[in-house]
Amino acid sequence: MNQVQTWRETAAAPVTAPAPPSDTMRRLQIGIAGLLAVLLLVGLAGLIGDRARENAAKDAATAIEVKMPGPQPKPASAPLEELGVQPVSKDENEDMSVKVPQPTPTVPDLEPDPELQRARQSKGQ
Repeated sequence: MNQVQTWRETAAAPVTAPAPPSDTMRRLQIGIAGLLAVLLLVGLAGLIGDRARENAAKDAATAIEVKMPGPQPKPASAPLEELGVQPVSKDENEDMSVKVPQPTPTVPDLEPDPELQRARQSKGQ
């Protein structure tokens, strides 16, 4: 009778086979290899970034020293003046202030109806 199991005993105790030792060792090796690969890539990215910063600093230092032969161009301080357009300053705006009369808005629909007022007065009397 010990060999016969009921459906309750089977559902309560799921049967799983333990992983063989070789499978566990293989997963561990793959995980360690993955971590080492990530560390290697991060280290290479850091080295490349450092070299790029060093080269950029050297290029910036040499770019400042280089001057082109010939007359030096005048720095453009006001591009609108070069185009012939002169901006108006705030001081000039105050002198040229013009007051424009604003019409008062009236809405005829909102005025009281004279016939309605007459009707109210006649009811009140």
